[in-house]
Amino acid sequence: MKLKKAGFILMSLILMLTVLPALSSAAQLPLRVEVDGEKIIFPDAQPFADKNSRVQVPVRFVSEALGAKVDWNSKAQTVTVSLEGNQIVLTLGKKSYTVNGKTKQMDTVALRKSSRTFVPLRFVSEALGAEVKWDSLNYIVEIHTGSGSTGSTTGEDTGNAEKPTTWEEFEANRNVEGKSEKLKVEGFSFNNFYKSGLTVFGDRYDSKAKETAILRILVSFGFEDDDLDQQIKDVEEVIGQRINSKTVDSIMSYVKQKKKEEDKLAEKIFQDDTFKVVVISKTYDDIIIYVWYK
Repeated sequence: MKLKKAGFILMSLILMLTVLPALSSAAQLPLRVEVDGEKIIFPDAQPFADKNSRVQVPVRFVSEALGAKVDWNSKAQTVTVSLEGNQIVLTLGKKSYTVNGKTKQMDTVALRKSSRTFVPLRFVSEALGAEVKWDSLNYIVEIHTGSGSTGSTTGEDTGNAEKPTTWEEFEANRNVEGKSEKLKVEGFSFNNFYKSGLTVFGDRYDSKAKETAILRILVSFGFEDDDLDQQIKDVEEVIGQRINSKTVDSIMSYVKQKKKEEDKLAEKIFQDDTFKVVVISKTYDDIIIYVWYK
């Protein structure tokens, strides 16, 4: 009996040693999300599987990758997601949610983690009319919107410069400040990327049509190493080169009102004798500053 028992234990150990490397390898696979075949890059807050085995994504993803409008009510602790006539409302910590006014139940909850709001990917995506598939072998969530491309919160391009296609390329570009000549557009001198996280695009300007913004400036909230205070200083340095100081002070005072991703800034116009500046920021989005000739 003892020999049989010892043999059973030995066989069990052998089986465990055989299976564990495979499990360990699977556990090391990073969770990946694709929208219409395009891999989504999460620069800081990463998606994860919660205790109910549901994939949770930062709510910013919903607005940027799916093109939905996201609103946050801090008092009610609710997230409202709207897209093409569909509206879903989730309350942090509650399994009940509404889709176009109808109450439904899910087996998990929206939550806060590391000062970020996360929402269950499948429930939100399907409520917005997307199809969700799970590739368990490769640890990939596939979302198909039917449009063949991802959405945008601004509905506009962010400039005429070639965009980085991977997080590694973007991160490399963010560190070029001081390593190359500054760009010059209509008397403004600037870098495309600043170490603080600020991004500045100088657009081609048609002096006759006067329709294209001279500058598009993005104050970023989406990266872990963003330095908001330094971005504010960088913005002030750029626009202060040609815009009068009183107008710059008014612009910066308004920009500083957004302190968190959840905050939003209604579109506001500032003007001096030469320039018109538009400032706007949606919930869970960057602050966008447009500089135009009047």
